[in-house]
Amino acid sequence: MTMRKARFIIVLFGIVLPYLARLPRGTEWLGQYTDMGVGGWLFFGALNAIAWGCILALSFIYERPVSLLAPCILGFGFLAWAHGTLDLSADPQAAIALIMIPVYALVPIAVGGALGYALDCMLRRKKA
Repeated sequence: MTMRKARFIIVLFGIVLPYLARLPRGTEWLGQYTDMGVGGWLFFGALNAIAWGCILALSFIYERPVSLLAPCILGFGFLAWAHGTLDLSADPQAAIALIMIPVYALVPIAVGGALGYALDCMLRRKKA
C-alpha cells in the first residue's frame, strides 16, 4: 500500500467512524447523530476533522504506511469508544461532548504518533 492510499483511507474512515460506532446500538442511536440539518452535519464534520486531520498530518512525517498503525489504532479506537457510548438523550449538556471528543482524542493520537515515529525510525535504520 502506498502512503497516498493510506491517507485516503484515513480521511474516509475518519469521516464515517462516528456513524459506524453508533450502529451496534441500533438505528435510534444512529439517529441521534444523523437527525440534524446541513449546518449540523458540516459542524459535526468539521469537529471530527480535528482528530482525523491530526492523523493525516502525522502521515507526512512518516515514510512507511505501517507507521500509521499506532496513531490510527489508538486515535480511532478512542473515537469509536467515545462516539459509541455517548447518549445524547441522557442529558441536555451531552452535546458538549461532541466538541470535546475530538479534542480529547488528540492525546491517544499523540501517543500513537510517537510510537509510530519510533517504528518509522527503526525501519529507516534497517533500510540503511
